[in-house]
Amino acid sequence: MKHYITILLMLLILGCNKKENIDYVDPMIGTNGIGHTFPGATTPFGMVQLSPSNEFKNWNWCSGYHYSDQIIKGFAHTHFSGAGLAGLGDILVMPTMGDPTTNSGTEEAPETGYRSRFSHDKEDAKAGYYSVTLLDDNIDVELTASPRVGFHKYTFHNSGEANVVFDPTHHLMETIFGTSVEIIGDNAIRGYKKANGEAGKRTVYFYAEFSKPFNQYLITNEDQPKKGISKFEEERAKAVVTFDVKSDEQLELKVAISNVSFEGAKKNFDAEAKTTSFDQALVAAQNAWREKLNKIEIETIDEDDKVVFMTGMYHSFISPNLLSDVDGNFVVEGKKYHTDYPQYSNYSTWDTFRALHPLFTIIEKEKTAEFVNSLVSRKTVSDVELPIWEAVGHDNICMIGYNTVSPIADAILKDIPGINQQEAYQTMLSASNYLGKHSPNYDVNGMDDYLKFYYVPGEIGSSVSKTTEQNYYDWTIAQVAHKLGDSKNEQLYLDRSKGYRALFDKKSGYLLPKMSDGTVPNVSTDTWDDLVKNYVSGNIWAYSMYVPHDVKAYMQMFGGPKKFAQKIDSILADTTTLGGAQHVDISGFIGKYGHGDEPGHQIPYFYVFAQEPWKTQELVHQVMDEFYHNDPDGLVNNEDLGQMSAWYIFSAMGFYPVTPGDMNYIIGSPKVKAAKIKLENGKTFSVKVNNASDKNVYIQSVSLNGKQLDRAYIQHHEIMDGGELVFEMQATPNKTWATSNEATPGEKITSVPEVAQRVTNTPYSSNAENFFGASLPIKLFCNNTDAIIRYTLDGSEPNAKSKKYTNGIQIYKSTTLKAKAFKEGLIESKTFEHQYIKTQSARLGKGYPKINLSHETEDYGKTDGSQLIDQKLASDAFADGHWNGFIKNNLEAVIDLGKTTNIKQVKYNTLSNTYVWIFPPKATTVWVSTNKKNWKKVGYAKYENVLEHEHKIITNSVNIGHQNARYIKIEIENYGGMPKWHGGAGQTPFLMIDEIYLNE
Repeated sequence: MKHYITILLMLLILGCNKKENIDYVDPMIGTNGIGHTFPGATTPFGMVQLSPSNEFKNWNWCSGYHYSDQIIKGFAHTHFSGAGLAGLGDILVMPTMGDPTTNSGTEEAPETGYRSRFSHDKEDAKAGYYSVTLLDDNIDVELTASPRVGFHKYTFHNSGEANVVFDPTHHLMETIFGTSVEIIGDNAIRGYKKANGEAGKRTVYFYAEFSKPFNQYLITNEDQPKKGISKFEEERAKAVVTFDVKSDEQLELKVAISNVSFEGAKKNFDAEAKTTSFDQALVAAQNAWREKLNKIEIETIDEDDKVVFMTGMYHSFISPNLLSDVDGNFVVEGKKYHTDYPQYSNYSTWDTFRALHPLFTIIEKEKTAEFVNSLVSRKTVSDVELPIWEAVGHDNICMIGYNTVSPIADAILKDIPGINQQEAYQTMLSASNYLGKHSPNYDVNGMDDYLKFYYVPGEIGSSVSKTTEQNYYDWTIAQVAHKLGDSKNEQLYLDRSKGYRALFDKKSGYLLPKMSDGTVPNVSTDTWDDLVKNYVSGNIWAYSMYVPHDVKAYMQMFGGPKKFAQKIDSILADTTTLGGAQHVDISGFIGKYGHGDEPGHQIPYFYVFAQEPWKTQELVHQVMDEFYHNDPDGLVNNEDLGQMSAWYIFSAMGFYPVTPGDMNYIIGSPKVKAAKIKLENGKTFSVKVNNASDKNVYIQSVSLNGKQLDRAYIQHHEIMDGGELVFEMQATPNKTWATSNEATPGEKITSVPEVAQRVTNTPYSSNAENFFGASLPIKLFCNNTDAIIRYTLDGSEPNAKSKKYTNGIQIYKSTTLKAKAFKEGLIESKTFEHQYIKTQSARLGKGYPKINLSHETEDYGKTDGSQLIDQKLASDAFADGHWNGFIKNNLEAVIDLGKTTNIKQVKYNTLSNTYVWIFPPKATTVWVSTNKKNWKKVGYAKYENVLEHEHKIITNSVNIGHQNARYIKIEIENYGGMPKWHGGAGQTPFLMIDEIYLNE
C-alpha cells in the first residue's frame, strides 16, 4: 500500500511538473536583430501591449525595445508587434525612489532623470507576463494585462519615498501636440496624449488607480513644476505621485486606456479592472493565452523547435488589436462610431493575408468573422474605403494595393459564419475601383491606369509589385463573384487578374515594368537602383514569382514545369553582390530568395507546381532551420504582426496556403513529429510524421485518413472535417511522388493566349532631356503606327479636338507639352507630359557642364553626381532613380562650365517628403571663380522652416547678379535636426537634390 501511495505521489509530482504549451513561449524571440517584437505583457488581440519602452533611436526600436538596451525609460501601454514601422508607445509609466521628477534624463546618464539601468539576468518574459528589476532604485516591476487595461505590480526593496511617473509625452516616432494629466482624489489619475504619426492624428485617454493612496503629487510642464493645480493640459504635461513605502512593500497600479474618451477609459477600467487584482489579472491573461496556444498540440524532435513553434503561435495571436471600448464606441480616421460587435485595428494585411489570416480560418473562425466585419465596417459604418495598413483606426497607406480583400474573400469562400457576404462583396468591389490611397513610400497607386491596362505602367513607382498583387486580389474577387452568382464581375475580374502577363519577359524570366508607350526599359539586376524603382523592396525575384493565382499558366509562359523549376533554381543559386543601397525589408537570403520579405513566401512551394516537390521539401527545411531560432535574434526580419510566424506554423506542420482563396494547402515537408489541430467544431485534424529526424526531410509517401495521397495538396474541408495526415519520411528524395500535373490544384494549361492590347500606346518625344538653349525642334511618335496624336502647349489636357500632330513642333520658350494618342478599337492613351525649360546650361559647349562632388551621393543617385546635370528632371517619387541623396554631408559641388560665361541665376530642384524623412535644404551658398583658385561668394539663400508634413518638389533659385565665371561652387545645406513636431525630431533627414542649372 505504501509502495502504491509513493508511486501515486510521484505520478502527481510529474504531472504537476509537465510543461504546458504556454511554458514554451519566449516573447524575447525577435527582440534582437531586426525582429521588432516587444517582450511585454498583452492578451490575445488586446488593445494593451504593456512593455518596456525607450525612445525611437533608429529602425531597430520600432517596438520601443531592443535587446541591446541596457536602460529602460519606462513602461508604455501600446506597441506594434514586429512591424516595419514605428508608432504608439502610449502612456508611459515609471516607478522610482528618491526626489520626485518628471525629467527622464538621458540614456548616457540615467541618474539625471527617472530612467534606470537593467540587466537581462534580472528580466523575465512569458505569455501575458513581464518582469524586470530596475537596478538604480532596486525596484522589481511586474506587468500583466487584460484586453484594455495594463496591470503593474512594483516591489520596492528599499524603504523611503517611492514615486510613479506618468509621462504621456512619450512616443515612438510621433508628433506630440497635446497632453493632459489630472489628479482624481488621492489614488487616481487620468489624462491623455494627442499625437500624429503612423496611427494618424489621434488621442489616447487613460484612467489609472493605485492600490493605496499617494501622499503628494507634482504636475509639470516641460519638466518644470506647476504648483497649486491638480489638472493641466499642455504639449508637455506630466505628473508624478509619491508614496511612503517600507522595505519590500508592494504597490499595484491599473491603467485603462481608450481611443475615444475619458468616459471610455473609465468604463474599460470598471469592466476589466475595478475589482481585479494583479494576480487575478495574471491568471486571466495566461488562461486566455492557454486557450489560444492549446489550439495546436505538437511533438518535436527537440525542445528548441517547440519553443519556436509556440512562440510563433503567441506572435500570431497578438494582432489585430481591439479598437473599440467595452461600450462599443471606437474611432476611425478621427471620428467616433459605434457598433454592437467588436472593432479591431492594426491590420498589417499586406503581410498577413498570405498566411496569418488563412491560419485564423482554421483555428479562429469566430475572430475571423469579427476581423472581417470590422474591416467591412470601414465602408458600411465609417464611410471610408478598406485600409491598406491600418493603425489604431487610421490608414497610413504605407504599403500598396487593396490587400484587405484577400482575407475577406478567403473568409467568404470558406463560409465563415457571421459575415454578411453581399455587404462584404460590395465593399471589396468598391476598394478595387478606388483611385485614392497613394503611398508616401511607393509613389501614386496608378489605379486610374490599372483599370484600363490591367497592369500599372512602368512610369509609376513599384509598378510590377502593384500589378502582381492587385492581379491576385482581383482573382479573389472573381472567386467571390462566382460564389455569389455575379457572372459579369466574375469575368471582368478574371480578365483583370491576368494583366501581369503583359509584363513577362521570356528571355530573362522576370516580370519587367512596361511603359505606357509599349516599351520595356532596361532593368539592371547588378544594382539595387533600378530594382527599388519598380519593385517593393527592390525584390524582382519575389515579384517575378508572385503569381499564386495563375501558376500553371505562368509555368507555360516559361515553357513548362521544367523551365519554371530552372528559373527557381537560378534564383536560389544567385549569390552575386548588387551595388547601391539594399532595402531594409529584404533579408534572410538563400541566393536571391529573401525570406525576410513576405512577397516571396510562396516561392519554396512553387517547386511542387513545377513537378519537383522534393526541392520544396528540402527548401522549406532549410528556411526553417536557418531563419527561425530560439534566441532573441531568432527572426531574420520584422515579425510583421504574425506573418513570419504563421509561415513557420504552417510549414512545420507540412502544408501552406500558397493561394489564399483557392481552398487548398500545398504539401511541403513537416518539421514536427506530430501535430493535433483542435477545431472549433469539436473535431481534430492530426498530422503524424513517421521516421521524423533532422535528416529525413524528404517525403516517401503521404496518406490521408488511411488512403494513399498522390496529390501534393490537401483541401480546406479535409482539415475542417477532421482526420489524420500521415507522412512517411526518408533521407533521400523521392522523385516519383506527386510529380504529375494532377498532383497540384488547377487544370493543365498547354498554351497561354497572347496578351491583347487594350490601351493606345502613349506618344513620346524625341527629346528626353528637359532643357534646351535658344530653340528646340520636337518630334512626337507613337508605337501604334496608325494612331492619331493630338497635343497642347499651354498645359491643358489634350482631347480628340486638340491640334493634330503632323510634322513636328518648334518651341522658343519654356513650355509644357501634353500629347495623347487615339486609335480606333483601343482606349485612348495616357497623356504624355514633358516640361521643356529654356536655360543657359543647355547652351554650353559639348560635354559641359561637368561636376565634381566633395562628397559622394548616399543611397540615391550616381555617386559621381552626374545625374545632377544630366538635364533630366526627377518626379516627386524619391525612388525614381533621378534624385541624389545626402544625409551625412551637405551637397558640395564645383561645376565647370567649360568657358567663362555670364550667369545671373543658379536653380535646382529639391524634394520635400517629410513623411519619409526627406526635408528641403536649410540654405544655399554660391561662389564663382574664373580659375578655380580665387573664389567669390555671390549668393546666399536661407529657407523657411517646415511647419507641417508636406510632399512636393521645390524649385530653389539663388540670384547672383551678373557674374562672369567658368566655375560655380555650390553648397546646399541639409535641413539638420528634424523639427519638434516631427516623429523623428532631432534626427537628420535626407536631402534630395536634382538638376542644378543656370540662367543668364
